[in-house]
Amino acid sequence: MGFPRKVKIMAAFQKSTAMSVKRIVISLLIFFLIPVIRRLLGGWIENDTLGLMFALNFCAWLLITYDWELFGLHWLRSKENPGDTMLYTAVGSIVLFLWTWLNNRFLHGLIVMPDPETIRSYLVALPAIFIAFSFSLSSLVNICFKCLTDHFKIRLGEATMILLSGFLFGFIYTVCFCPLQLTIFIPTYFYNVILICVLSYLYNQTHSFIPGILAMGIVYFIWQILLLL
Repeated sequence: MGFPRKVKIMAAFQKSTAMSVKRIVISLLIFFLIPVIRRLLGGWIENDTLGLMFALNFCAWLLITYDWELFGLHWLRSKENPGDTMLYTAVGSIVLFLWTWLNNRFLHGLIVMPDPETIRSYLVALPAIFIAFSFSLSSLVNICFKCLTDHFKIRLGEATMILLSGFLFGFIYTVCFCPLQLTIFIPTYFYNVILICVLSYLYNQTHSFIPGILAMGIVYFIWQILLLL
């Protein structure tokens, strides 16, 4: 008779969380599936926001389902340290909100957000849109950057790991969502590098991607509400 799932995850909590190369590759392929689904739906759905909404929600569900034990492990780590989870979620939310505001005010990098007119025109789809562009997107970004950097063996310290995460996954994130036009790509890449560095810092402080998911999700959820004002 096998152990319950929670017991298995708790046992894994004490072990290394190194992922297989196969799991890392498939997880990243799910992320790369987002722009593919977005383009395929473009032939049936004229509204790009609705197509991207479906792609984000579907791929987030697919990724969390595929990496369910990894997600459960990080959830339990977060649950075991509620003080750190709340602290770094709050810190991350404040930093990301300020960074997103600075981007909108001065940098003008492309942020993955729904079109304001679509939000106002499709009120029935509002919950699905809000979830897609906040917590679904945040889950995809946080889980996939963790997968990408899982096997990195760097002895130069936490700062090097955070910067490497930002530059590598920031590039992947930018390529998937940003047009290859230098005037847009460069500021968007810079915004995403800092975004991922902040998420990587939250992960390094808590050993869980849950605070990063919550912080980015909360900020992007609030930002969508501000689009309606």
